Amino acid sequence: MLDKILGDRKYFKLLFIFYVFINTLALGYFGIDFNPLSIVVLIYGGLIFIYSIIKNEFFYTKNHLLLIGLYGILLFIATYLNKDYSTKNSLLIAIMQLLIFTFIFAQPKSMTLKKLKQELHTIIPFTCFLVGSASLISLFMYFLNISGSQNGWYIGLVGDRLFGVYFNCNPASFLAIIVVLMSMIAIRNHYEGSFLYIINIGIQLSYIILTQCRAAIIILAVILTSVAYYRFFRAKELSIVKRVCLNVGMCLCMLLGTKVVQEAAFIIPQIQGAREESNNRFQLEKIKEIVSLTMTGELQNIPKIIDLADEVSSGRITLAKDSLKVWQQSPIQGIGAGNFRNMLVDVTQSDDWGQQILHSHNVFMESLITAGIFGFVLFILFFIKTLFTARDILLKYRNKKSYFIVLLFIMIFVSEFIGGLFDFGVFYVYSLSATLAWLFLGYIYWLNDQSDMSLVDDNEIAIFNRYELLSIVYHKEQLESLKPEFEILDSHYQDDDYIMKVQYYLGQSSFTYDIYYTLYDQKDNIDKKLAREFYTLVEDEIKNIYKQSQIK
Repeated sequence: MLDKILGDRKYFKLLFIFYVFINTLALGYFGIDFNPLSIVVLIYGGLIFIYSIIKNEFFYTKNHLLLIGLYGILLFIATYLNKDYSTKNSLLIAIMQLLIFTFIFAQPKSMTLKKLKQELHTIIPFTCFLVGSASLISLFMYFLNISGSQNGWYIGLVGDRLFGVYFNCNPASFLAIIVVLMSMIAIRNHYEGSFLYIINIGIQLSYIILTQCRAAIIILAVILTSVAYYRFFRAKELSIVKRVCLNVGMCLCMLLGTKVVQEAAFIIPQIQGAREESNNRFQLEKIKEIVSLTMTGELQNIPKIIDLADEVSSGRITLAKDSLKVWQQSPIQGIGAGNFRNMLVDVTQSDDWGQQILHSHNVFMESLITAGIFGFVLFILFFIKTLFTARDILLKYRNKKSYFIVLLFIMIFVSEFIGGLFDFGVFYVYSLSATLAWLFLGYIYWLNDQSDMSLVDDNEIAIFNRYELLSIVYHKEQLESLKPEFEILDSHYQDDDYIMKVQYYLGQSSFTYDIYYTLYDQKDNIDKKLAREFYTLVEDEIKNIYKQSQIK
């Protein structure tokens, strides 16, 4: 029992997901500034840490783990050394970030394909239920025109934007996008209740549109482009210009569609008495003016362009300038986790910054400000390593059935990263979307280090993983005239694999294989069924062996 609780990190991941999901809700509205689940998470994480050391479950030689692990340590040290601003909550955030790197992102040595699939089969339904319920409640708040403001925090309908039960609608939009991708994985792998995942996709897309999150629309366009590319264009060679045009076209179509849906959906809240803000969040006229001023090439237009860009981005350029002032307070070691807002208010001597401005709203700048120059360098190196890993695994699976699943894994992290360029990003435990992004990025790194594995569950009984050719005894014969027969020599479990040793006979020739499966349901005569199916996979290989023998 102890080995299962501490050795199988699935249970810790479920607890951590629930903990961060609670943090994602508008706790501040109710005056709650401490999540008591953090104590349970810390104790559980500490026990797993001790267990992993005893059982030698940590990887010390993986470059990506060293880079991000060192970054986490520097973040914690910076938080500890910032005596003027760091609080218990700051240290808690830094420790939780280390737990994400250590137990959510990093996979143990004992990880197997079966364990990965079991985790997905548990985590995806659990997460979809939590987020689906919260988003559905948020939609009801929208159409019933329920809203409120308390302790500097908002719930429900804020102006013409939907916050709902979340503390901020932008990271909630990124979370909704990730849940859409997770639902697609569940549908592709025939999880029970596929129609519920389809409904959940509709709920999340509705929530995203009603939040009017601009970054989310861009992310959806990128995802739609990727799915369209996989379905229709993967086999074709497209130039960079055509791919850019495809993406821009997707963005324009989604902007137009989003605007139409927003206008239609807002009719009901207006009947309830909601007032619509006069300024359009997409501010297309100002974007056109920025493009026009930029095309002139005149230097005197630069200040005007910057001011317009600041307005369009809701003050993010001003925030970036002030963020650099915060960084200058501790450029080498960084300011640590959870200290940004307090230092921003002191440095700018302004109390106008909202309660939800918790960091610099840019993932690269955040790594520089919180972990200093050395931490920034480590994160940049990790980011470059991630780009190459994503490229390598897509090339590795490009002709496999699992390509689409791998693509969805990558898009989960990409979604959060794009969001991190403009808003809440891949750091901290403010939003569940960041935790899920690290979870699936960890799966990507682990899969890339393994031999080809099937992530597609087409067969409910067993999933073929790999095979080994053990021995060959052959005679030169006419292969076309031979009817294959087989004998199952042995079948047994080894760790998580179900291994069958099968000998195939073709005339006087024989071929012996070890065949590895993930077995879900032990039924009568399943060995014979799997042995027959496997022969179709190696038939061409056997024919090639005969051809080579004739050449010799």
